[in-house]
Amino acid sequence: MSITLGEKFKLIRETFGLSQVKFAEKLEISLSSYKKYESGFQEVGRPALQKVASDPDCVKYALWLVADITNPEAGQIAPGDTEPEQAKVAAQLKQEEYEAQAAKVLTDALMMFCYLDWFTPNKDKMNFDDCAKLLLKDLQPVINQRFETNQKIQAIKSA
Repeated sequence: MSITLGEKFKLIRETFGLSQVKFAEKLEISLSSYKKYESGFQEVGRPALQKVASDPDCVKYALWLVADITNPEAGQIAPGDTEPEQAKVAAQLKQEEYEAQAAKVLTDALMMFCYLDWFTPNKDKMNFDDCAKLLLKDLQPVINQRFETNQKIQAIKSA
């Protein structure tokens, strides 16, 4: 269920912790018009919508404001969503955890290959951890492609 533009204006305003007076001043919209937008007594027109969507602090809400969708990767969120910078930090931590786990699994596999006498490592030149990191670097594009393909298949199935 979609909410009105006036209700969206209110959510954005509340996200910044501003009063109606301060938010209307910030956007250079008359206070009486702004109050009518929020209360639903007046439809939001293009000039007011454009002022909110193009405001430097509010531009991150523009896609949600106009189309009811978000795209965090592009910096387009809804009020209450995680800020893109915070999401990137969280994703980076997850990536580091993934790389550590993958390197451990690859190291274990290499040790098993040595145990099976499939190859003999040259410990003077490289250790198992370095070898695992190199393997992960080469395998990562293949893993990413498989993951993206699976996501596309799931999107098609759910549509």
